Amino acid sequence: MRLGLHTFSYHYAAGLWEYAPTVNQPMTAVHFLRKAAELRLDGVFFCDPRHFDSLDYSPAAALREKAEALGLYLQVGVNGTNPEALQEMVRAAHVLGSATVRASVQRPRARSEEGRAAILATTAGELAQVTPLCERYEIRLAIENTPNLTTQELLALIEMTGTEWVGVCFDTGSPVVVLEDALASATALAPFVTDVHLKDYQLIAEPDGVTLSGCALGDGVVDLVSIIDLFSMRAPGVGLNVATAPGRQHLPVLEEDYLSHLPKATAAALGRTLRLARDRGLAHPPQFALERGAGEDEVLAEEDDLVVWSVRWAQRTLGRPEAEDLKPGE
Repeated sequence: MRLGLHTFSYHYAAGLWEYAPTVNQPMTAVHFLRKAAELRLDGVFFCDPRHFDSLDYSPAAALREKAEALGLYLQVGVNGTNPEALQEMVRAAHVLGSATVRASVQRPRARSEEGRAAILATTAGELAQVTPLCERYEIRLAIENTPNLTTQELLALIEMTGTEWVGVCFDTGSPVVVLEDALASATALAPFVTDVHLKDYQLIAEPDGVTLSGCALGDGVVDLVSIIDLFSMRAPGVGLNVATAPGRQHLPVLEEDYLSHLPKATAAALGRTLRLARDRGLAHPPQFALERGAGEDEVLAEEDDLVVWSVRWAQRTLGRPEAEDLKPGE
């Protein structure tokens, strides 16, 4: 199985989201290639078009040449399912050598069954505008299982598209947000999975639910070993991309408003999440460097440490040589 780097793992260093470095140069697409090679990885998944100065043919071809010189694959993605944006990225993927384009349903979950069905129908219609181009270039759309979709809803969407050119990008952390078991979700989606984002969470019990805290792979509650074993048997050609982030997300799963968006969630599913927080959760949430008001170098170092240790865990789990970087203080 191939092992790569998800660029959001360096979202502070890249400076494209809520934090932008001012002393250090933001990571460019070429920096990501060098980092992946340094970590003994096989490739890079670029999660946002903003990583590229241009998606025109010449710069895209030049980046592919740099990747090939380092022995790296490239994968690309966009947020949402806007047909024009997807078509542009499919064309770029053809030049970059990416066999898939990750897309995602960004519309918030609707409360009513009719509303959720309408979102699926609209999304399927948008994807239908792109799949002829996918067939032309032999590039698949990989729809990510974001928290905006349950497993069954994503399966329904795949069925609605009715084409082999639409598959699934499986994020190992998303099922937790919709009160699903990640391994069960992976098993159901495995026939359609083309790419995997490896993500783990620690849990903190709260009066109204739980808080998810980003952590190094293997340090959280997601059964990553079983998921990797599953895909090694069911989809051995998928790319596993390390996706980490030192941040938190609060899930008020005991509140009626939260549960109203998940009407098919069972008491057993809710209980499983709460037991995980009780039995394997943290007593107190960790305080990340950015929250402590640390300087830029410390913020970026913490982010890098999280990536390095996650990569080493994944390499060890796959029985591969590990990145040589040492743990802080080692």
